[in-house]
Amino acid sequence: MTAADRHEALRGAALFRDFTEVGLRILAEMSVSRQVGRGAYAFRAGEPSRELSVLVRGSLQLVGRDGGPPLGEVMPGDTFGGLTLLSASEHLVSALAATEVELVQLSRDSFEDLQRTRPRTALKLTLALARDLTERLQDARAPLREFLVWQISKRQTEPR
Repeated sequence: MTAADRHEALRGAALFRDFTEVGLRILAEMSVSRQVGRGAYAFRAGEPSRELSVLVRGSLQLVGRDGGPPLGEVMPGDTFGGLTLLSASEHLVSALAATEVELVQLSRDSFEDLQRTRPRTALKLTLALARDLTERLQDARAPLREFLVWQISKRQTEPR
């Protein structure tokens, strides 16, 4: 995949909706493409997370550490792993390729280079990651509230 192809792939991801063509071109030049064969893992739960990924083609099924039914699906244009650019972390779930998959990835090392060489683009990406996290947390408010109520009620019924 060429830098021009990566540029087009980044343009299709909602995370980069506020980026200019120049900003997208800079990110495309610093990113790499990766192929994952059907039935292979793009990553496994517990492994260090090292890059922001954009799914370009195919689909990934998210599965728990111990397997089981899929917890969700990643489709073209979806991004994952963005927080690893800001803070070292590990994958919480595994991603199994349901089909042939193509990813565009920006590594943490490349992001650190971006901070030194193109600080405006790095800041724009940091703000986009913050906005994305905020949107994801807002989407998760109801399930988080239910979980907290369950935890509190469970604690209240346990013997002390």
